[in-house]
Amino acid sequence: MPLNAGLRIARVHSPFLKTNGSYTIASLVAASPASKQWQTISRVSPPRRASSTASQAKEAPKSISEVVSSEHLTSPLPASTILNPPASTRPPPLDLPTRDPSSSVFRYFYNLGKAYTTFYKTGVRAIFTNRKLLAQSPTASVPRPPISSATTTLTRSDVLLRRRVRHDLACLPTFGVLLLVCGELTPLVVLLFPRLTPLTCRIPKQADALRRGSEARRAASFRGLRYRPAPVRGDDPAASGHICRALGLTYSLWDKVGIDSPFSAALARRAVDQIAADDAMIRAGGGVEGIVDEEVVLACEERGIDVLGKPVDELRSQLADWLRKTAPEGAASEKSGDTSSGESARKEAAEKIRDALVSLDGRA
Repeated sequence: MPLNAGLRIARVHSPFLKTNGSYTIASLVAASPASKQWQTISRVSPPRRASSTASQAKEAPKSISEVVSSEHLTSPLPASTILNPPASTRPPPLDLPTRDPSSSVFRYFYNLGKAYTTFYKTGVRAIFTNRKLLAQSPTASVPRPPISSATTTLTRSDVLLRRRVRHDLACLPTFGVLLLVCGELTPLVVLLFPRLTPLTCRIPKQADALRRGSEARRAASFRGLRYRPAPVRGDDPAASGHICRALGLTYSLWDKVGIDSPFSAALARRAVDQIAADDAMIRAGGGVEGIVDEEVVLACEERGIDVLGKPVDELRSQLADWLRKTAPEGAASEKSGDTSSGESARKEAAEKIRDALVSLDGRA
């Protein structure tokens, strides 16, 4: 495998350079065929229309991902520009060398360390690229809306981009020190502290370790529900602790102590409102068919659905089933201007989501 077969990111002085009605993006350029899913569109030219004010307003991008999107499209339909965040918010491909029996062990480990170094450099640069994309977003100046509000100008792409940028920037100082101290041994250290790593710098083994831990903890919490004298419903006080354990919102130390975190109720309520808002944006954006495979896996994880060892088609079907069973009766009012009916629909959706999260099979 070539030593230079990795992903590189070009330096960007300005993510958007508008020339003759088209937007040129010079960020996130893939250098190998294996990294096509992390490429971005380098030039997007809007269709030519009559130069009227109304048509210009229609052609203006409504979210940042209408300009930047992933080219790895295995979904039944083309990826929705309002449902999927930029591909740079996910980890880049990790191109590891193969062991050649004729080469020396030293050379193999040298190439292995070089591949991990390239991966981490790419991931760290992606954090700053995503920050630039967020700053250039038309909705960058929009204040952060309430999680439970569905009547917002932000799209799902904008919401996920903003959320992941804030998460990665918060993890960057600690991870930067870890990377400088450990160097090429960082892949071994991050397995001990997996949550200290930004999302763009998580290697596949690290992501799998986090998923195994989350699914094991969720299964243990479901086993605990079976031994309760009465079935637990979503509005029961005990449901908040289970939701926090099932979604990984609190530390596992509370499980060993045998009590729920004192912040379980607030954390569970916030997570349920966030899922309800995300469900509403997916329905408004056309459904799960417009979501790329990588985002389908992440969406299932956020809803407490096990993903390890399952094909993407099955996860896509489970996500669609989730959206169907947790949809409020007045789902159309989520987008309407009727404040009272919209609030009622959001409350109904939150109740159904809580019931789904505490059901013994993990689904509604």
